Amino acid sequence: MQVLVSVNSVAEAQLVLSAGVSLIDLKDTSHGALAALALDISKPIVDAVHAHRQQPTATEIVISATVGDHCASVAELTQLMQSRLNIGVEVIKLPETIWDHPAYQPTIQMFLAQGVRLIAVFTPASLLVTPERLQNRLQQLQQQGYWGAMVDTTEKSSHLLVCVPMPVLIEFVRLAKAMRLFVGVAGGLTLAQVEPLIALGADYMGFRSGLCVDGQRAQTLLTNKVHTLVSRVSEIC
Repeated sequence: MQVLVSVNSVAEAQLVLSAGVSLIDLKDTSHGALAALALDISKPIVDAVHAHRQQPTATEIVISATVGDHCASVAELTQLMQSRLNIGVEVIKLPETIWDHPAYQPTIQMFLAQGVRLIAVFTPASLLVTPERLQNRLQQLQQQGYWGAMVDTTEKSSHLLVCVPMPVLIEFVRLAKAMRLFVGVAGGLTLAQVEPLIALGADYMGFRSGLCVDGQRAQTLLTNKVHTLVSRVSEIC
C-alpha cells in the first residue's frame, strides 16, 4: 500500500519526499475538502518534486492535484484542469459534484481521451448504497477511462471510519479493484488507524490532518508523524 500526503508548500513537499512518500497531492488545506492550490504555489512544488526525482535513490513518485469542491462553468473546469497539467501535475482529482455532473461530461471525456489520469472522489454518503448501485457507478468510471476512484470526507471533524462502516469500505475497495481502478481511502485519518486501513487492501491511503500540529489540516505537517506513518506502513506491508 502506498501513502498519499496533501501538501501546500515546497517545504512540506520536501519533508514528505525525504520520508519516502510516493504520492504527493497538491491541495489548499486551509479551505474546502478538495480546494485547489494556487498555481503560483503549485508550480514550485512540482519543480521540487521533479528535482527530487533526479536523485539516484529516488523512488517512483506521482503528483496529483485537486481542482476545487465545486465548479462554476465548463470553461472554469477546463482552465483548472489544463493549467495544472501544464505545470507538470500528472493526476487530477475530481470531486463528485464535478465528475457526476452531466454538464461536465464532454469536458471530462476530452481529457480522458487525451490520456489524462483522473481520479473520481466519492463522498462517504455515496458508498452507503446497494452493492449493485456502487458497482454500476464504478463500472461506468472504468468504461469512461478513469484511472482511479477514492473516498474522502468533506467534513474533516469526522474521520472516514466513523462515516463509513468497515464492511462498506471493504466492498468499495473490492469492487474498485475488480474494475482495475487505482483505489484510495482518505478523510481525517490518524496514525492509530493505519493497521485497519491496510487491512482494507486499497492501493493507497491519504493523510493530512492526522499528520499536522493539533490535528488541524490547515496547520503544518509534523516531521515525526510523517516519518512514523511511512515506517509503520513499510513494516506492516
